[in-house]
Parts: sequence; C-alpha cells; structure tokens
Amino acid sequence: MEFAKPRSAQQDDYMRAYMDGYNAAKKEAKETPYIDRKALIERYDGKIGDAKAYEIMRAVRHFCNGGKLNHDGLILRSELEYWEQEVDKQYKARL
Repeated sequence: MEFAKPRSAQQDDYMRAYMDGYNAAKKEAKETPYIDRKALIERYDGKIGDAKAYEIMRAVRHFCNGGKLNHDGLILRSELEYWEQEVDKQYKARL
C-alpha cells in the first residue's frame, strides 16, 4: 500500500517544478516586445543604416495605422512581423 507524501513534501515538489518552468520561460523571453533603431539594424544583419531603419519604422507605423506605441523611435515586434509578411521587400530597378 502506497501512502501519499506529507503535505509539505508535495508543496516542495510543486514549488520546485514551478520555479523550473519560470526560470526556463525567463531565459526564453530575452526579446523585448518592441524594436528600436538598433534592434532593427541588428535584425537585418547590419545591412541597413540609420536612415533606412527610420524609413522602415515609418512604413510600419503607416501600414499599422500609426502604430500602437505612438512613439517615433519604437515599434512593436508584432507590427514589424506583420509588415514583413505583407510587404514585398524586394526593390525593383527603375527603367
């Protein structure tokens, strides 16, 4: 016949599992929910400069009806990802 653990041992096991999950989630959540100019340049591997980063930020805000943050230097990561899915980023040479 198997007996249940004492209440304090069950609480310790629960708290240990809870903290393991909390620490794992904290390690994964290093990305901020917003992107600034520096993060945008890093996202495109440094292939764009400051002017192009600000131009992309303006385009994202325009595409998302002004953006949720109402800030010139920040856009939401979700807005950027939505813009990247919808907008063709390949530039065509003019004749």
